[in-house]
Amino acid sequence: MPTVYDPISIGSLKLKNRFVVAPTTKNLCTERGIVTTRFLQNWEVEAEGPGLVTVEFSYVQPNGRVFTRQCGVYGDECICGLTELTETIHASGAKACLQITHGGNLCTEPHNGVKPVSASERPQWPGQEVRALTTEEIEDIIQAYGQGARRARQAGFDCVDLHGCHGSMILQFLSPYHNRGRTDKYATRTTFLYEVVQAVQAAAGVDFPIIVRLSSHEFMMEDKGEPGLTIEEVAEEICPHLESLGVACIHVSAGRIGHTADHAFPPMYSPRGVNVELATKVKENVSIPVITVGRLQDPKLIEKIVEEGRADMVAMSRPIIADPHLPKKMIEGRFDDIRQCMGCNWCLHRLFIQLNVQCPMNPEYGHEVDYAPQLTARPKKVMIVGGGPAGLQAALTAAQCGHNVSLYEKSGHLGGQVRMASSIPKVDTQELWNTPKWLRRQVEKYGIASNLGTEVNLALIEEVNPDVVVIATGAKETKVDLPGAEKVQVVYLWDYLSDKGVQVGKRVLVLGGNEGAETALSIARQGKEVVLVEAGGAIGAPAYIYDFAVRREPLMRALAAANVQIMTNTQVKDVTDDGVRCVVSRGPKTTEETLKVDTIVIAVGREPNEDLFLSLQGAGRDVRRAGDCITPASMVGATHGGHWVGRHISDRTSDAVMA
Repeated sequence: MPTVYDPISIGSLKLKNRFVVAPTTKNLCTERGIVTTRFLQNWEVEAEGPGLVTVEFSYVQPNGRVFTRQCGVYGDECICGLTELTETIHASGAKACLQITHGGNLCTEPHNGVKPVSASERPQWPGQEVRALTTEEIEDIIQAYGQGARRARQAGFDCVDLHGCHGSMILQFLSPYHNRGRTDKYATRTTFLYEVVQAVQAAAGVDFPIIVRLSSHEFMMEDKGEPGLTIEEVAEEICPHLESLGVACIHVSAGRIGHTADHAFPPMYSPRGVNVELATKVKENVSIPVITVGRLQDPKLIEKIVEEGRADMVAMSRPIIADPHLPKKMIEGRFDDIRQCMGCNWCLHRLFIQLNVQCPMNPEYGHEVDYAPQLTARPKKVMIVGGGPAGLQAALTAAQCGHNVSLYEKSGHLGGQVRMASSIPKVDTQELWNTPKWLRRQVEKYGIASNLGTEVNLALIEEVNPDVVVIATGAKETKVDLPGAEKVQVVYLWDYLSDKGVQVGKRVLVLGGNEGAETALSIARQGKEVVLVEAGGAIGAPAYIYDFAVRREPLMRALAAANVQIMTNTQVKDVTDDGVRCVVSRGPKTTEETLKVDTIVIAVGREPNEDLFLSLQGAGRDVRRAGDCITPASMVGATHGGHWVGRHISDRTSDAVMA
């Protein structure tokens, strides 16, 4: 029986184990796609442990760039930096693979200065203008793939990965959604892919292993009512033919950006190992190795997949962002030390607004050298007030820097507001708990004293007499002045989500379409009639974790399936004997509606809990702040802010205000 720890071969390439770092665009190269020092430092860490690392989505033509600082392989000027990269990866103990691609209509005109191109004029994004490629242009792009592979081999890469998933050029030709209206040979949807394979073999050599990464199922018909690539076609027709062409390995993903992105980058609502079944179907039809990917942060699941023969190798992208040492920790048996990705997609959100990738769980990501905690020559006595993510992270980082740290929490539990956000009934948000769960374990590991059920005041601070006080007291709920509220049951979100036994009526109005969207779904799934009211124009983007591009899509589908009535651009004015009076704005027209409900759940946001900080003003103490007590924001704001404060205890740094 094989295990994930066993060697395996991809064509002529021998790997020491079956862990694969999936291709992960980091936005850490230059604007011309050239390797940088930060890029090298990032990969040096990630290459410690896995058998194979796949370097990101590297564009083969200048007009094929999707992200501002994406890696390039479009010209020989890229080879020098890529050679440094393979030397770094090999020195860390892994084999190196370069993923090559052309973004096609994933590209945007402002970035590249030209109109995006594709198999047809059909756009990827609403309002986008796309130009259909001529036959000659297609042939040039195919040769560019070949030359990209040639450069990869010259730079020392051990194999290449052809990006045929998530909406890039190969998938644009494969998908019946985009490849329509052509009359040349590329109207046959597989021709482009097969000719790319042959071009790579011609330019880089038939002995140079090729991995093809495919969206094995686009889920277009299921989610959008449009034709798309299906697992049956991929598993039974395309993959066997790729094997006959000499492709050495198939990497099985799913979904497409802009249409079914929650299958490409499955959010926390998706089950762990969501794509494994697709990989198994491909594996049943080929004899070459098959890689699976998607929500694979659980070490026991990773082991089980290979042991049961459901896939030959396991690839991870977001789990490696959360914990670059995940494979190494598994090999060493340190399962409890693994930071398990929570599927929040903050990394993806950053990427799609053209910034470098970040992670709430790993504040050092992309800054592996300059953000690493350094032992101080001036240890200080540090008092952390607040046991949420900001306080826990500040405590851990300060301890890693050599300070004497104690932590104080008013409640009887560590974890802050995440305890509630991760335990919404009948909604899968439990992965959010991964962050405080890991931080709690590390706080214990570093011997940091946690004083629970202890409210900190000026007298206690004087008694403890720390050198530095870090205030991480979080936020409090925003209250609403609602005339006539006594006429109906009014419940605040935190009371509903806490262990206070709050029961709501049959007809429920949830006020606040961002913080309250998941709660509206939760209540509806309990058989209640729910209307979700939001003053703004959109819902489903709570500040505690922002994933508007991916997480919102399945949330909206779930709200529709649960028959939740959504009212945006709506103001709740008061409660009368007839019901809740609302003013609804629809364009230039404003109407008044009265809703008959039994319960109002208020979820309109948070305010900084800054009472303790304000009381310490003028007390002559070194006081720092981190997290929501400055400005209520996201979990990344809390952990990155806590990490910043913890790293700067030994100097005088102003408050860490993070997004």
